[in-house]
Amino acid sequence: MSESQDPRQRLAEASRIVTQELHKQGTPEYDHRAHERAVEAERRAAEAVRLAAESESR
Repeated sequence: MSESQDPRQRLAEASRIVTQELHKQGTPEYDHRAHERAVEAERRAAEAVRLAAESESR
């Protein structure tokens, strides 16, 4: 993901990746570390969206 992307686009992409990893649970392709990384990336993207919304409202 590029830093130049809109925070909402980064959040949507991060959420998509989390969903993909979630659907792998219980299969040989599941890697809990990849899932944890995806969840953390989604959390950071959500925080960026929140901060961007706060700065726009000022």
